[in-house]
Formats: sequence, structure tokens, C-alpha cells
Amino acid sequence: MAQTDGKRMLLIINPVSGKKQGGKYAQMLINKFSAAGFDIKAVYTKIDENAYDITVKHGSTFDLIVCVGGDGTLKETVGGINTLNKDIPIGYIPMGSTNDFAHSLGISDKPEEAAEAVISGEPHYVDVGKFGDTSFIYVAGFGNFTAISYSASIKLKNMFGKSAYYLMAVKEFFKMKGYHARVEADGESFEGDYFYAEASNSYSVGGLPILHNIGVRFDDGYHELLLVKMFRSPKELMKLAKSVISKDITHNDMVVFRHCKNIRFMFDDPTPFTLDGEFGGEQTDILIKNQEHAFRIFTLNPLPVDGDAAESPDLAVINDGEKN
Repeated sequence: MAQTDGKRMLLIINPVSGKKQGGKYAQMLINKFSAAGFDIKAVYTKIDENAYDITVKHGSTFDLIVCVGGDGTLKETVGGINTLNKDIPIGYIPMGSTNDFAHSLGISDKPEEAAEAVISGEPHYVDVGKFGDTSFIYVAGFGNFTAISYSASIKLKNMFGKSAYYLMAVKEFFKMKGYHARVEADGESFEGDYFYAEASNSYSVGGLPILHNIGVRFDDGYHELLLVKMFRSPKELMKLAKSVISKDITHNDMVVFRHCKNIRFMFDDPTPFTLDGEFGGEQTDILIKNQEHAFRIFTLNPLPVDGDAAESPDLAVINDGEKN
């Protein structure tokens, strides 16, 4: 077990995340952390004081900060630590609808087990993305269905969890279109009409673990660029769907995949982005940079290693797509 006695913990609790389970588990978490020897200050987020505000206001004197909530709560906490300009490790008790980033890192969505990662685990560095003047933890994307993550109501998310996104996807199916974009990625150029595109640092997005076994690392200084071309026929749509279901996207000629430090998206028309499930504004020219080792987060085990990719060093260029 890691040394915990006397360490000061700031416990930030978002009481409305995950079917309002954050408040429900608060006392259990306080008891568990106290029994492990932590000196705890617990603060609840409010409408006018989010996790960022709480971190900046209180965080500088603590040895670690643990946030209880969804990806947005984690993002706010990381942003607050960056503002403090301190290397304060973070514990994460995921209470969101999909918990993509937590699942990718091997953090359990069971509060007791996630708390144990803070008590017995170690903090590990992970990368984040710089999106213009703001940041994101694990995904910046545009295209069909991306608005679902921030347009689905909290009530719907709390009621159905990740199924809320699938319900919204059915509703949006007949509104699908191609998004024309020019992309520059570490010296390569691409241009086309895209069904979906993202820069990410995660195995899964929207609850779909489609980026396994293709070389994803959380601390390597690279983001994963995924460009999915707009399908032109029902046959191409079915081919794309089959790749997603089988979790084998890199062998599909409709998909371009790269590991990149810098990615620039350019559009003729303002195009809406989603950042970690929240609205990222409409963009016409946006540069995404990887910030290596941006913060530390507790996990019970070392960061997952995408083992299959380690045996295939050329996997990043297995599918060239269409280049200019």
C-alpha cells in the first residue's frame, strides 16, 4: 500500500454526475479515505463553483486532489491544477455516462474499487491535448453524432447511461452528411469529406472501444488521428459498421489512422467540435498539439500497454488512406 498517513486530500464531489450517484457515495468515500489515513477536505461542486474553481481556490496546499464525477469534472480539475502550475496528482472516481477515459486507463467505474486505486495505487503521467487556447483530456472530434455527447440532456444520460447516446444516434441517423476538411498531421496532408474525425488519447469514445491494438499509449507524446471518410453507398456504410463492431478499423480503406504530435483541421465553413463530451465551439482553422506528461493520475496498476501493437512497429502506416 502507498504511504497515505497524514497526506492532505482535497475531495471534490460533483453530486449530479452519473444518476446523481456522486452525492450518494460521498460518505462512503470519505469514510474509506479517512480509514486509509488521509486528512480530507470535501467540497461539493455547485452551479456557480465547478471543480476548476474549487481546485484553484483550495488545491495549492493539498498533497493530492480526488474528483468524483464525469469526464467534465476531471477536465475541470486538471485545468485547475494547470492554473496552479503545480504537480499535484489526481485521483478519479468516475461517475459519468460512458467513462471512456477511466475505462481506457483501467480505472473501475465501481466507486469502492476506484477509491482503492487512490489508496493502494501510484500516480502515472498522461498526456492531454491543447486545442487552440483550451485543452481536452482524451478526445476532440467533429462530424456526425458528435453533438449527441453534449446535446443529450442530463436527465436522459442519467436515466439511460451510454444507451442515451445510442438513442440519440437513431434520431440523428437521417441527418448524416459529409464534413469537408483539410488536415495537416506531422507533415502529411489529407483532404476529403469525412463522416467523422478525431484526435484522441483513449481506447474508446462514446462507449465503443474501437482503438484497441493499434498502438495507443497514454504517455508517449502522441495523439491518435482518426479520419473516417463519408460513405457513398449502403454497402460502404455496412462495411464501416462492420469494422466498428469488430474493432478492426485500420484495415478499412475508408479509415485513415496516424499517431501525431500536431494536427491541424481546416474548414471552408464553421464546424462544431466536441471536447471530452462538451461543446468545443465552431472552428474554421484549429491546431491541436499534444502536451506530453501534462498531469498525473492514480491507477491501481501501471498504465495499460497496447500489447498487440508492440509487436507491429509499422502499424501506424498499415492504412495510408488518400494523401495529397
